[in-house]
Amino acid sequence: MAKTDNFFNISGKMGEMIFYIRNGKTFVKPYSGGFTKKETQNHPKVKVAQERFAKLAHFVKSFKQGLLPYLWRQKDGSFHNQLMAIFSQISKLNPEQSFEKILEVKANYQSLKNKSLNKNSKIDPITLAYNPENNTLSLGYLPYQLSEKHKGLFLEIAMGWYGVNQGQAQFSEPVMQYIKLEVKSPSHGVLLDFPVGDSTDAFLPFVSMAIVYQDNPESPSPHPTHTLTACFV
Repeated sequence: MAKTDNFFNISGKMGEMIFYIRNGKTFVKPYSGGFTKKETQNHPKVKVAQERFAKLAHFVKSFKQGLLPYLWRQKDGSFHNQLMAIFSQISKLNPEQSFEKILEVKANYQSLKNKSLNKNSKIDPITLAYNPENNTLSLGYLPYQLSEKHKGLFLEIAMGWYGVNQGQAQFSEPVMQYIKLEVKSPSHGVLLDFPVGDSTDAFLPFVSMAIVYQDNPESPSPHPTHTLTACFV
């Protein structure tokens, strides 16, 4: 390895030599092969990864747009990154399969069921249960649990269907219901009629919830991050 103390610095590949700068001095060593930046960018595997990431970003954009009627109060600036991370993990389930095909498989969403898409939410949807036989949604003891801190407020529940068409997320129009948060016996569960899916692309029931001051869609939420949630059920 050679070095130079001259007044100019050189960096990069020149012929069969590599010039680089360390502590203000220029060093040179033989080029031992490997990929240059241009070769790396044009490598087939890199191209495939870039195309897959572009499809992921395009899908997440459509997901956020479709989700807006359900979670329009969402004010968490990191929500986009959370969705990118969530669906990136789904994309890795089968690297040999196209991202579009992975999104269309119902079983690939199993890890997301009853899990808040907003990681900062204080509403835990673990007690929610969808029954496909009678098309109902059980809230379990969630309203009772929330009433301990938010007594007198309302739980807004938006219910609808999720599907994928040509690599883009699609949501049905949400159906809203309101439940007043009152302290009741834990044995009193809440059962709601779920809307019927109106599209052949709809294959997963979807729910968002928000704690609001009044029982109408225009009512604000006490905290636009902690008192909102959305999930597959």
